[in-house]
Amino acid sequence: MPLHRLFLLALLTLAPALPVQAQPDRVTCRTTASLTAPAAAAKTPRPAPSPTFIYDLRGTLPENAASPALNLPGSPLTLTVYWRNGQGPVQTLIRAAALTPIQPFNPIDLTQLPFDPPFRSLSDRRDPPPQRLYEMPASVNGLYVSLQPNQGQPQQIQVVHGLRPGQWLRSQVGSCQPVAADLEQKIMAQVAVLQEFLQQQNWAAADRETRRLLAPDSAVQLPFEPAWNEPELIRTLDQLWLTASGGRFGLSVQLRLWQEAQAQHPQDVTAAIEALRDRVGWKIAAPRQEEDFISSDWRNEAELTYSLQAPEGHLPWVGVSDAIVQSVAVPPPEIHCGVCTVDAMQLRFERFYRYIPELMDRLSLVLP
Repeated sequence: MPLHRLFLLALLTLAPALPVQAQPDRVTCRTTASLTAPAAAAKTPRPAPSPTFIYDLRGTLPENAASPALNLPGSPLTLTVYWRNGQGPVQTLIRAAALTPIQPFNPIDLTQLPFDPPFRSLSDRRDPPPQRLYEMPASVNGLYVSLQPNQGQPQQIQVVHGLRPGQWLRSQVGSCQPVAADLEQKIMAQVAVLQEFLQQQNWAAADRETRRLLAPDSAVQLPFEPAWNEPELIRTLDQLWLTASGGRFGLSVQLRLWQEAQAQHPQDVTAAIEALRDRVGWKIAAPRQEEDFISSDWRNEAELTYSLQAPEGHLPWVGVSDAIVQSVAVPPPEIHCGVCTVDAMQLRFERFYRYIPELMDRLSLVLP
């Protein structure tokens, strides 16, 4: 059986999200597990990068890690599993699946899980399981997560992933970071309007609100602080879009398609940009009926498809709102401008051909 099919068979559908406990400490952790390249490939001068699993844990823990509540069902931790092949594109295999604490009556022999010693200190399977050892019920062949230390704020994570019965993949030791409550509150306040639009599936309004947050100059004319340097906000924007669209729309979807376009055109940025445009449906299907000296073969805001029937990655859009372009092309009567049409054309051109690579570079630093 091909390797990629084996990996996909190791995963099942998502488990439902679990409720958040009171007074939580938010935490995010990440680790990776690479598959060893074949021996023959290792002898080549430049062996291909090894395919990699990426594990992102998010959730809450009681303030006192030794509290018995940690080992009660319903611990609100979730794990997202990504798959990066040797060429670079990233695919989401499991999104925000629930983790549940290992219970003393768990039938698996925990001593057989190949965690590094600091992550599992069991001498006999009759012993009670250690604190902060979790399993993912959604995984076919078993997926286990261990956090260390057992008390206080988690600092490290390791994952043991069953690819098939008896075959375990052990991740590297990853790091954990706390998420300050005030930061989370600030982020949720910033995205409250967007969240409401997405819940209503008001895609046009959600698109404008997302651009207002990411690139205010493309959506509003009033000064507004962008989200460009706020990684947690960018991740939250992505998760809101993924959840509302069932994984069809979102920044991480566009990043994956961009990486695929780059792989097709490694030496030509313009060709990669236009390949992404064509893939996500940002190119007009036929020439416009009226003469339009400002527009190009890129769709304008009014020409987007605001529905789930749009191509994968169609939203959120990266262009400039029609109202802003028109305000540049047709200024107020008291303002005389001999090159306003050229300025409007340049505004649209630069948004696509300069902003897209910059945005994708930024996303590659904060998204898997």
